[in-house]
Amino acid sequence: MKNVVNQFSLRLMLALAAMVFVTSCSSDDNTEEPDLSASAKIQLSNDAALGEILTDANGVTLYVFAKDVAGTSACLDGCLDAWPIYYAEDAEIGTGLEATDFSSITHSNGEKQTTYKGWPLYYFSPSGDGVIETAGSTAGDGAGSAFHVAKPDYTIMLANTQLVGVDGKNYTSEYVEGEGATSYFVNASGRALYIFTNDTKDTNNFTASDFSNDGVWPVYTKEIEAVVSSINADDFGSIDVFGESQLTYKGWPLYYFGQDTDRGDTKGVSVPAPGVWPVATTDLAAAEEVIVETTIMLSTDDALGELLTDAEGHVLYYLAKDVAGTRNCTGGCADSWPVFYTAEIEVGEGLDAEDFENIEQDGDMITTYKGWPLYYHSESGDGVIDAVGNTSGQGLGGVWYVMKDYSIMLAKGQLIGADGKNYLEDYTEGEGETTYFTSAWGKTLYAFNNDSKDTNTFTNEDFSNDGSWPIYHVTVDQLPAAMDAADFGEIEVFGEMQLTFKGWPVYYYGGDSDRGENKGVSVPSPGVWPIINNSTVAAE
Repeated sequence: MKNVVNQFSLRLMLALAAMVFVTSCSSDDNTEEPDLSASAKIQLSNDAALGEILTDANGVTLYVFAKDVAGTSACLDGCLDAWPIYYAEDAEIGTGLEATDFSSITHSNGEKQTTYKGWPLYYFSPSGDGVIETAGSTAGDGAGSAFHVAKPDYTIMLANTQLVGVDGKNYTSEYVEGEGATSYFVNASGRALYIFTNDTKDTNNFTASDFSNDGVWPVYTKEIEAVVSSINADDFGSIDVFGESQLTYKGWPLYYFGQDTDRGDTKGVSVPAPGVWPVATTDLAAAEEVIVETTIMLSTDDALGELLTDAEGHVLYYLAKDVAGTRNCTGGCADSWPVFYTAEIEVGEGLDAEDFENIEQDGDMITTYKGWPLYYHSESGDGVIDAVGNTSGQGLGGVWYVMKDYSIMLAKGQLIGADGKNYLEDYTEGEGETTYFTSAWGKTLYAFNNDSKDTNTFTNEDFSNDGSWPIYHVTVDQLPAAMDAADFGEIEVFGEMQLTFKGWPVYYYGGDSDRGENKGVSVPSPGVWPIINNSTVAAE
């Protein structure tokens, strides 16, 4: 990655040449020395092009130098003829500025120099003879892409120094060992900004969702306000990273390096190897946009509405018996119901990638949606999946349904109480599968036989017993075909909403910790808290 060649502008070179000429000639005793004494005040002045800038009391512009990122002046010898030091002892600080942002250093030539946010301040002498520019002029801004007007609102500034990795080695802009200064981005306090070469356009591929690795490479969250004029502000943007806003440049997310503890540190350039985390520079190529091929999407069926399909439009199904999150269609069943699997989960509009996961079972990879394994249908029973848009598998056996973003799911399995005993649908002990309702994520739903129509008689006003039997509420939108939306309603329970089914308030059981569990059927005795299904009689 090639950096901008750091060299002063022609104007600055001419100024320095003039300085060399002047200093090489004998002085004229009658020549008036330039008056560099500054009125002891620093203020904000408004420039039509640059906005608010720092000036002295007379409105003469103050500048910062990219090579000074470490907080010491790198403008030496003849450079000072073009860029005279600014110093004002006990300066009065104008409105809009913070006194704590100002300090002073001793230049290597012994003179005092005022600093702003750690950056030494300068005047500009266009003639290169130390005679400073007139009030209101900003002719020095952008000189050599190294000198810029001092401003209070910079989000991004330029530094220009030797890159030194955490390994203590010097690196060039090509990230090979060598000597040479590189121009790179820093924040207003001189902290280096980096990009990650594994990122893509507007995509952070490093930060963990819980920000557990943010201390290593913290995201740069500052909102863009102003940048030095040598950088194009239009190249910046922002992205959302797990709820935090991260600044981007040409599509590259920007980071700090956690071990850069001092101004101007660039230790990250060698971590974990040189060039993996380059410093951000003006000549960065734009981040490449990855063309994502959707593998799962929502398609619209005239009769069934929006349903899940693969990228080509083949309909996806779920099996009610898979409520525990494992596949129960094996052997010959798999000939009619081949599993769906996509290595790359890329979802279309209206779907959330976090609802999908890939699992391995019996050597087969299966893609799941909200924990339910997904299948195709093969009407021919030979494994050849149905044509695009074919929904012939819908409702088969009362257990197969097209997959949608259901509010309530239909499950089927053996009822097993908290006592470990198997129960039938009439809550007598015995072997046999029962159909019952669950949440979208497979959590069993119950009614309480002491409740009455639209009346919750269990929940305490302070919800102190809600942990045992939490009330359940969801907005009923889409349901499997075997359910009737008219059977559902809702009631208010001490300020909280609770779903009802045929008038029965609907609950979870706190002891059901895993998908598909129905331990509540035996608590405190079988049938007191029945599961709900289409056979449930309306509440009185």
